[in-house]
Amino acid sequence: MNFPIEQPSDPVKKINFYTSTAFEGCDIYDEFGRTYIVSDSSKSHTLVDISTLFIQICGRIRNSMYATDIIHIYSTTRYSEDVSLEQFIESTEKTLAKAVKLVKDTNSVAEDSRRTILAALKDKLNEEYVTIDENNGLLVVDKNLPKVDIVNFKITKQLYRNSITLHNEQRRNGFGVSIKTVTVQSPADELELNPKAKISFQELFDEYAAIKEQPITYSFDSPHYKLEIIESKNSLIKEAYEKLGKVEVQRLKYNQTNIQRELVKKLDISIENKIVKLLDKVIAHHEATPISAVKEELQAIYDELGVARKAKATDLAS
Repeated sequence: MNFPIEQPSDPVKKINFYTSTAFEGCDIYDEFGRTYIVSDSSKSHTLVDISTLFIQICGRIRNSMYATDIIHIYSTTRYSEDVSLEQFIESTEKTLAKAVKLVKDTNSVAEDSRRTILAALKDKLNEEYVTIDENNGLLVVDKNLPKVDIVNFKITKQLYRNSITLHNEQRRNGFGVSIKTVTVQSPADELELNPKAKISFQELFDEYAAIKEQPITYSFDSPHYKLEIIESKNSLIKEAYEKLGKVEVQRLKYNQTNIQRELVKKLDISIENKIVKLLDKVIAHHEATPISAVKEELQAIYDELGVARKAKATDLAS
């Protein structure tokens, strides 16, 4: 279906999606309009500050009979390092001071030499808060960026850290809060809470593939930590995804035995070694196995590898 992009002033529809361009200054008129704010912890740009943007969003619909009812759908953030806001501010101030000194020292060099230095730094400059002003041949420090970093840290690492801090901030800004908690856990989240949880290979593989296929974007709370959790649970998932790919694993119906066989077939080793490895996976160790059953498995392996040979008992000795 085709959903054209319209202007905030256009007639409202049954469901309307407004981006950040409409957060401030746009008047929306919808007598029966309800406001939903959706904050996804894995997308930092959706985590809005309660004291500023949240209030702005709440006031956009001017004439709604539901003006006092705001529904905030959110997920809390997850991070491994427990850094306080004070520690982050201190670190940011040190980085800013370093940037200021770099700019001052570089810009004090004679113009010809400075332009040579900046030309060499172009596309290689990796200093936070510092950019090159090519027109004037100067380094420039943006003192607003540290402030943005601090605000973003506060929002993602503190306000959305858990429901308690978020709701306290909402109450502090004059909102009454009614809470409905819905627990939605991915297989990796479940494993993190309970490493012994029984989760199917298919569920883990599908989540692994979905994360791998996500575009790499700037986010304070990337879901890529889940990859390590899944890999530690079953290392075959990583190998299957990287060497076979999602489509092939799905074709094999997520069967781990068949996946392992396909991986052996792709090894850069001799046919004889592949036969040994494949046979090793289907013949029980330390158990008596009828020779007829072994020959049957061996013939299946020959056929699978395209070996034009009739399985014989003497093949096992060779």
